[in-house]
Amino acid sequence: MWAATPKRIKSYMDPSDVVTQFTAQVDHFVTSPHVNQPEAVRRFVETVAPRGDECALDVACGPGLLAQAFAPHVREYLGVDLTPAMVEKAAATAREVGLSNARFEVADAFRLPFEADAFDLVLTRLALHHLPNPSAAVREMARVLRPGGRLGAFDMTTSEVTEEAEYHTTVERLRDPSHARALPLSELVHMLRVAGLEVDKIEAIDYEQDVDDWIARAAQSVDEATRARKLIAEAIGTRKFGGKRVWRDEHGKLWFSVRWAILVATKLA
Repeated sequence: MWAATPKRIKSYMDPSDVVTQFTAQVDHFVTSPHVNQPEAVRRFVETVAPRGDECALDVACGPGLLAQAFAPHVREYLGVDLTPAMVEKAAATAREVGLSNARFEVADAFRLPFEADAFDLVLTRLALHHLPNPSAAVREMARVLRPGGRLGAFDMTTSEVTEEAEYHTTVERLRDPSHARALPLSELVHMLRVAGLEVDKIEAIDYEQDVDDWIARAAQSVDEATRARKLIAEAIGTRKFGGKRVWRDEHGKLWFSVRWAILVATKLA
């Protein structure tokens, strides 16, 4: 069982951006086909390959969607999130589906209230791009991971070309001010290595995103939503939106491609 340390939870992030945004997004997260994409979650579980006897920590767990996939395959599952509304939803959902080995609590990814080497498995999904200092968060995840334990990270990626990545960030922040920065795959790999983790597996998943659904899952002004759509549309036929393909379907609906990365890494002794 994990042991808590007496640290007081303190956030390095502006609650007006993060907690407010994600409180507003709880219901959209639960129903969004993008966030709930079953094949992506299945691939994450398959790539991580939980071993059945692990104590697992899910950092930035959101409304507990990942718990439903992983908790049946581990001994104990703890999800933590900075947003109380997300934690409440995760706990309620776990009760509804009968996840008796899962629990959830409010905690900050930068100040995890656990002793070093407390977990066998640490997971994070679609969270790193919201963190102002993802390297610090990964180091904290590595701290609470036992030697020989594994970290499974699932997140969006962006272009290795700086100008394309910056355009991507500009659009993402118009849509959701809690977005910090999507990372190129090379930077994700480097971040894990710097934290003392050896990267064992890398998988890529390509997905097509409906812009209307994407806009609806965050809280922004009408002007910001309009500007985001305009910048995405202007990227049709180019790579400037983070290297993504952008197009309109036969009905005129705007879409863009998403590339998710799954990385599994082991903490060195």
